[in-house]
Amino acid sequence: MIRVIKQEDYKVNEWAGGVTRELMITPEGSTLGERNFDVRISSAIIDLTESDFSDFTGYKRYILPVEGELTLFRANERIALSGDAPFLFDGSEKVRSENSQGAIDFNVIFKAELPVEVRVIDGKETTLPEGLTLLFALDDIEVNGEQVKKYDTIMADEAYWVKGKAIEVAMNAQ
Repeated sequence: MIRVIKQEDYKVNEWAGGVTRELMITPEGSTLGERNFDVRISSAIIDLTESDFSDFTGYKRYILPVEGELTLFRANERIALSGDAPFLFDGSEKVRSENSQGAIDFNVIFKAELPVEVRVIDGKETTLPEGLTLLFALDDIEVNGEQVKKYDTIMADEAYWVKGKAIEVAMNAQ
């Protein structure tokens, strides 16, 4: 099954630094605040130019900018993020960010023991023997011949073909 989720259907949360659009959270009924989720995928429009990341001990995180610039600081390390290379880090790390105002990020938070992989793709065919994949359209794209608008999400648990640029989050079944 392949299902498109449109931007206007995302759950939207306002926070001190901007607006977060929740693309997916599993299991159904879990919440970010209660920390009872397995995987949460979101995209934030960041109004502040500096912020500290929340502690997500027991989880891992992927992040990358989809618009604007985003730089992370941890310990004495400065990491300029690329829109083509998702950055993976431990959710318990003390991380601070600096970004251009209005930057948009893509963020995946998942239980550390789960097999989750994130990458940027630009047209490919995939067969998924098990598990679920989320695609986040970085441009207007085509998935299995269906037009998908920029920043809409595709949920797939079967083979798919993509024409265009998207972020692919592979969540393999346990």
